[in-house]
Amino acid sequence: MNRVLFIDDEPNVISGLQRQLSRLSLDWEFEGVNSAMEAVHLIDRIDFDTIVLDIRMPGMDGIQLLARLKANPKTKHIPVIMLTGCAERELKHEALELGAYDFVNKPADPHELAARLKGALRMKSYEDQLREQNITLEQQLIQSQKMELMGFLANSVAHDLNNILAVIAGHTQLASLKAHRVKGAKADLDHALESCDHGARLVQQILRLGRGSPAECELHDLRDIIDESLMLLSVIIPEDIEVIWSKPHRACTVGVDLTQMIQVLMNLITNAVHAMNGSGVLTIGLSQVPTIEDSHVKADNLHSGPYFELRVADTGSGMDQSTLDHIFHPFFTTKEKGKGTGIGLSVVHRIVKKFGGLVTVKSTVGAETTFYVYLPAVTTAGNIDRQEERIESVGREETNPVC
Repeated sequence: MNRVLFIDDEPNVISGLQRQLSRLSLDWEFEGVNSAMEAVHLIDRIDFDTIVLDIRMPGMDGIQLLARLKANPKTKHIPVIMLTGCAERELKHEALELGAYDFVNKPADPHELAARLKGALRMKSYEDQLREQNITLEQQLIQSQKMELMGFLANSVAHDLNNILAVIAGHTQLASLKAHRVKGAKADLDHALESCDHGARLVQQILRLGRGSPAECELHDLRDIIDESLMLLSVIIPEDIEVIWSKPHRACTVGVDLTQMIQVLMNLITNAVHAMNGSGVLTIGLSQVPTIEDSHVKADNLHSGPYFELRVADTGSGMDQSTLDHIFHPFFTTKEKGKGTGIGLSVVHRIVKKFGGLVTVKSTVGAETTFYVYLPAVTTAGNIDRQEERIESVGREETNPVC
């Protein structure tokens, strides 16, 4: 409900305006005070959406109070409508320069005042939305700069780190040859070699994510991309979350950009982890459907060939229909302020669409949520050629991982 504050040294004026506006069935809450100082104390305690302020008042007048409100970061965005007399032209100019939104001449017509209040409230709503989006964009820029710095640092240390891993792996191999007669030594050294390989793959993944290179559509096995994404995210998945990855025996080949597809998986898995708040079951499934019509979704403008269906499910608190209707919209988030940008799933939607696929979601409040990603299955060379053309037509845009 919108809150409107009337400030006038004549109590009858305030009560009369409130009574007349109430007859117009407006869903507003009205407050009234008879001096500027009373208004200052009230505004410190209550957030108002707009203020109707009389210019002529004893003590601190309307012009002085307007200047005080516009100088305060907390109140400078509240639209102020001035109540004025017809002859107060110079005061009107001064009020406009200070930031007054509008004027209403005394005696105020309730219909005119209601129309001007509605305009002020609409303007404030638009400005509030723009400020929130600007804050989000600033956070996104900071995140982008952090990722750029991370990529620079990763490139700087990668060469040395790979050399160190190569030395460790080389000496481990030599030790393994010499220790073939020592019971259990070879197995331990083989584990050390596997850890070196794991570290080398991890370095390559960090480098790939940090570089932000243009999209390159190539043939990849979705099973391997899921494995690598889980490896990258293993450090942030709590021990009380059980991960069930039903890995198919056959290859699931798709034409995608590896970095961006990992980004899709990282967003979906991270959102699922956050939804479970520390404990639950994360289920990842992968299967093939002959056509998109054979799945549970209806989609237009998608070809009728085979698709791979990727499922990421969590046992969190679920989402209602209102949330599901906006889940892929930019800047929409269900997380607390400061804990989410609202662009992760919109990025997922854009990437999947660019690869000729589709992403959708099913959820029930109090039950599990499942995200479905459909990507065209590559069975012939023509499939990958068509996807390369699709990516080029969209443009070689960069997207930073935002989870």
